[in-house]
Order: sequence, then C-alpha cells, then structure tokens
Amino acid sequence: FVLGVVVVVHEAGHFLVAKSVGIYCKVFSVGFGPKLLRRQFGETEYALSAFPFGGYVKMAGEGVMEDIQDSGTGDSADDLDPDGNPIPPERYFSSKTTWQRMAVVVAGPLMNLLLALVVCIGVVLAQGVTVNPITTLGSVDEEGPAFEAGLQVGDRIVEVAGQPVESWEMAIKTALDEADDGRLPVPLAIERDGDLRVVEYAPRKDDVTGQWQLGMWYQQDTRVGKVRKDGPADRAGLQRGDVVVAIDGNPVEDYGAIAEIINASIDTPLELSWTRDGETMSATVVPEAAEVAVSFNEIETVGRIYYEPYLETQSVTFTQGVRMGSLATWGFVTQTAGFLKATVTGKASKDAVSGPLRIAKFSGEMVRWGVDRLMLFLALFSVNLFLLNLLPIPVLDGGHAVFILYEMILGRRPNQRIQMMATQVGFVALLLLMAYVITMDVIHVVS
Repeated sequence: FVLGVVVVVHEAGHFLVAKSVGIYCKVFSVGFGPKLLRRQFGETEYALSAFPFGGYVKMAGEGVMEDIQDSGTGDSADDLDPDGNPIPPERYFSSKTTWQRMAVVVAGPLMNLLLALVVCIGVVLAQGVTVNPITTLGSVDEEGPAFEAGLQVGDRIVEVAGQPVESWEMAIKTALDEADDGRLPVPLAIERDGDLRVVEYAPRKDDVTGQWQLGMWYQQDTRVGKVRKDGPADRAGLQRGDVVVAIDGNPVEDYGAIAEIINASIDTPLELSWTRDGETMSATVVPEAAEVAVSFNEIETVGRIYYEPYLETQSVTFTQGVRMGSLATWGFVTQTAGFLKATVTGKASKDAVSGPLRIAKFSGEMVRWGVDRLMLFLALFSVNLFLLNLLPIPVLDGGHAVFILYEMILGRRPNQRIQMMATQVGFVALLLLMAYVITMDVIHVVS
C-alpha cells in the first residue's frame, strides 16, 4: 500500500506536468523492467512492471533515459502512436524548453514532498497533538549537554529563557528556538529539592545528522498510553489509562524502569500488575524481540510488549495544524537527509536500509498501531523518495536534472554517447542495489 501510493503520486507528478506542456506520454509504469500488466487508455499505456523500486513515465522524444528504464538497453524505439502513426515532433520531450523539461523532471519528487506535507497536516488536524505535562527529568546522558550544564534526574524545568513552560514539548521547543537563533547557552530555571536555580544549557548539533542533541529526557509515569493491536500487552488485556504498578512483584515508579526490565527480557515471561478504576489486575506477558535503531550505524535487539507511555492530546486550530504539520514534514526531511549523508559516508548500518519486503512489514506494524501511524509512515517514506530521486545519479530524476542544468549553463546539450553510457551505468548500479536490498530483506524477514 505505502510503496504503491508514493510511487503512483511520484509518477503522477511527472505525468501531469508533461501533459500540461504538451508532451506525448507513451507509458505510465509503476515499477521497472518487464511489464506484468498493461492496459492502453487513449495515447498512454498504463503498466505494472516487475521491479517495484519506483516507476517511470516514458515520453516521446526523451532519448535514452526512458528507453533504458523500460528495457535496460539504449535501443530507442520508433516514436509512433498506438495506431502506428508518427508522433508530431512538437510533442517530443526533447522539443520543449529547458525550463519545461526541468519542471517535468522535478515534478515527481515535489509531488512526494507535497504528499508528505498534506498527510502530516491532515494527521495533526484529525488527531491533535500529543503533549506531556511533565517537565521533570527522567534521564540525563552523562556525555550530553544536559549533564554538562549540571542537570540531574528529578530536576523540574519551570522556565526556559525567562518563559514559563507547561509541557515538555514547550520547554524543548523554546530551548531549540533560542539555539537556532544563536542565543547559547540557554538559561533554564529548574526546581530541585524545593529550591529554584538557574543553569546554563547549551544543546549541540550532531556531526552526522545536523540535528540538536538534548542529552536529557522527561520522566514518564507508569500510566499506559497507546497499545498496539495483537501485541503482548494487548493480549494481556492492558488498556489506555491503566497504571502499571509492578513487574514480577517488584514495584515500578516510572516508565523508564518498566522499559529497562522489558528491554532485557526477550522471550522471558514477566508477571505484569496494573490498576484500573481502583482494581488491581495482573497477567503474564512475554516480550518479543524487536530491532531498535540506537543511531544510524547501530541497531540493537531488545524486548517489546508494544505499549507507549501515556500522553495527553490537545486539539489544534487549522493554522496551528498547518504549522505543526509543516514542521513535522521538515523534521522528516532533515532526518532522511541525515541518514542519506550517513549512508554515503559509510556511517550508517547496512541493516538500516529497507526494501519492499521490510517496507510491507513496517506498514503492517503501523496498521496495528493505528491509521494515524500508517499515514505518518507513508509521509516519511514519501520524503525518502523525494530526496532519493534528487540524488545526481543517472536514471534517477536528479540525474536527468543534472543533464538539463548542464544545458542551461553551457547552452548546449550533453554528448548523447556519454549520456547513454552514464545512464546505462546508473541503471546497472540500480539493479545491483535492488538485488542487494531484496537479498537483505529476505535474510532479515526469514531470520
């Protein structure tokens, strides 16, 4: 579902802009390679092809680029319509101006970005935003900026840069707004053991991702939030609002303590006790193994029973929804760009790269968490496709754009032989990458 939606939207971007400038579109394909299904509607053949890594729109007069995507060779087919008549040269892709061709090329990735933006805004407007009213620190990284500032577990943040804060999200946003504006360190007013004091806090940016590192996390109580359908917690009968009080008879005081026990107890039965409406309940849960990305280059296997800590939900106005949805989309962009940078520089784990099998698996996971999670996963994947297709690699949209940009700057088209060779190399590289990713997918899913 997710892969199909983002690919169709991507190719629709190319297709609609091409049609709007009068280009004859011969094929609209989801996937590359041999066509599994095909149907002719008007002047365009719509197809489902064998390799589900993207798709393409084959336009008249485009040259080697789409011929290689379609057949894997540089052999150009005659530009004839379905009735065998020559297609008018003025409808060729190559006959259009550089700006028109550039618009066609970038329309696909931009449609993916637009899809992500619309989805994020829609989810925020429909679901509201989750907030944690607790501003007490539950953990402090001893190698992070919070520890350097002298912050401790149990400190409660009451003001950031002179502004009172009522939630963790508000505290962090205010601090990072100050950091983005270059006003470092940020003064934090905290309450510790009944006393108020001010510390100088300076979050720092990660060298790989460029994202701010906080070095601290809020304290989470033992109330149960969202429960994933068919997970161990759901099968045990846990519901939102329940309060976990003990594991194996040992009292627990916050979510961090619960998570620590569960993370270390893969396939180990645990007696979970909780209260609901004043009644104490208990059941045995067996944490399932799950892979968790600690960083781009480190993945750990930990235990999971699949429920989240309790968070409150606040409704938002349309304007707030647009702003927050836009910020969420930008967050996906920076996160994905950081991962791509880590991949190119060899700092990302090979296990972090996913193909169609794991994408389908992740989609199923998101469905069990709820429709909102599935839609946000779709938005994240759409952002991935947006950035990946802009990479300056022949066969990808970024490669097309580089050739057109060359023509814009120098006033002449690239050498067709060089362009064909580069595109063939790019196509072979893409096939090898697909083979590698699918192999890793199969190994991962089977294991």
